[in-house]
Order: sequence, then structure tokens, then C-alpha cells
Amino acid sequence: MPLTFEGVSYSYTNPEHQKKRRARRAKRGAAEEPPSVQAHGKPVWGTDPNAIWALRDISFQLRDGEFLGIAGHTGSGKSTLVQHLNGLVHPTRGRVLFAGRDVADKRVAQECRGQVGMVFQYPEHQLFAATVYDDVAFGPRNLGIAGDELEQRVRRALERVGLAFDDVRDKSPFELSGGQQRRVAFAGVLAMEPRVLVLDEPMAGLDPVGRAEFLDLVAGLHAGGLTVVMVSHSMDDLARLADRILVLNEGELFALGTPEEVFARGEELRAIGLDVPAAQRLAHELRTCGFSLPRALYDDESLADDLAAQLTGAAQAKGNAHA
Repeated sequence: MPLTFEGVSYSYTNPEHQKKRRARRAKRGAAEEPPSVQAHGKPVWGTDPNAIWALRDISFQLRDGEFLGIAGHTGSGKSTLVQHLNGLVHPTRGRVLFAGRDVADKRVAQECRGQVGMVFQYPEHQLFAATVYDDVAFGPRNLGIAGDELEQRVRRALERVGLAFDDVRDKSPFELSGGQQRRVAFAGVLAMEPRVLVLDEPMAGLDPVGRAEFLDLVAGLHAGGLTVVMVSHSMDDLARLADRILVLNEGELFALGTPEEVFARGEELRAIGLDVPAAQRLAHELRTCGFSLPRALYDDESLADDLAAQLTGAAQAKGNAHA
């Protein structure tokens, strides 16, 4: 069930409407509206409300079972892109295909929304029901699920996010801790039994312990078979979890590849306001000091292992030389 973007561009003001408005103004002899600032022949993101392109000619395919990370500076189009994944918004130009069918078709969009679950920033703000059970059951009920099947879905979803069904089912979600509330919100999406889970900055506002717990939760959901798309500002998180990373810059596709391929472009990433993971950055600095660090991508553990091996080897060589 691949999701495919074919030349997707999105404007908050439809370009065709802009042309018609300019034609009407010209017919009336009205003064032309000020032109937007140009960069490389294209309207600059955010410079003119009449020429805002949030996305420009984005093409890629989301593969079944993969973990796709999405990165980019603030205003690069990340949230707009993920809203296309289940038809919350539709392209101004181009197409989004769900299993080969255009999501612009209302029936396809409805089917897509049943398979693509969206979790936005601070999902606990979307809680509303009197009990945890009713909140998690809301989505499946709208699909016509009832009786034992509904209860089983709620039970499975709560268990998948680490909450005991019997302990929390009758509680108000607003009596729970902030971390538990976020888990309940996750469970409400999982109870729909989507095949794709889309997460827009899911760790926003969490302390380091909470972040680690939710990263483990997301990793576990992916290991359990879910296709995951996660927007994050943390390059370390994306390096650890993602199979591929898509980088946006001013609405355009800047890079798409494995973490090793993307983070090999450190200087280019810094030029657009991003960076590489901390361990990768340190490894680069150590290489300039003469350390032999052959891996394409480092995390904290692998960097520590390679440094320890080199220091051990150097100490042994020194001992042999003195023997």
C-alpha cells in the first residue's frame, strides 16, 4: 500500500485565482500588486501572502514498513507535507496516490484516512471524552465498530502504548499524568488500526525521560509492523530510528536518502539551518585531528566503541615498542 507524491506543489492561495484576480485588476485599469521577492526565479516562501508556496514539486514514494524521517527548518513545509498523506489537504498541483489511486477522489481519501493515522503536536490537547475508554473508542465507533470488537480494539491499543486497560478504562483522561494523556491520545489513533502512523513532532514539550520513553514506544510500534513517518527537529532521533530521511528547504525537496547519505552532506545541511547528529559532528572533528573513524554514520555508542578500540590499540603498540 505505497503512498506516492507526484510533483506535489501546494499554495495557500490558488495560483489560478491569482491570475484571474490580476486579469480583473488589469481590466479595471487598477495598479498592479507589488511583485513578490524572487529567489532563483521563484517566489520566496513567506515573502508575499499572494504568492506563498508551502511545497514545490515534491516527488517520492513512502514504502511499506519503512520508517521515514522528515526534517527541515521552521517554515520549510514539513507539516503541510504530512497533511497530504491522508488527504487533509490536497495539492494545488500534482497528485498524491494511495495504492495507485488519486486521493483527490473523496472515496479514496476516506479509505486513505482509515489506513493513515495522524498524531499532531501535543496530541493530549485533542482529548475530550469523559473516560479513557470513550476517548480511545471514538474513532472505531465512527467506523461502525461496536460490541466485543470495539472493546478488543480499545484494549489492544492501550496495551500497545503501555497502559493497562483495566486500570485506566473508566478514569477521566484529564486525571492522568501528562505522559499518560499523550499515550491515551496515541491509543486513540492506534485503535483505528492504521497501516501508517504519521507523527508531527510527537516528543514536543517532553522532558528527557519522557522523550526517551516515547522514542522507545515509536520504535516498538515500527518493529511491530507499522509504517512510520515522523517529523522531528532532532537529527539524533532521526539518525537512530529512520530508514530514510527526507529534508525540506523552503518547500522544496533538498535531500532524500538513508541517514548515512543525508548526514554525509553536513556542510550543506548547516547552510540551510540544520546540522548532523552530535556524535557524527564529533567524529568529523576527531577525523581532522588524525583519528581513523571509518563508519559512515556514528551514534554515541558506536563512536565510543571505535575510540576505545583505537586507544586500546595505541596503548598495546606503545607497550610492545617498549618491550
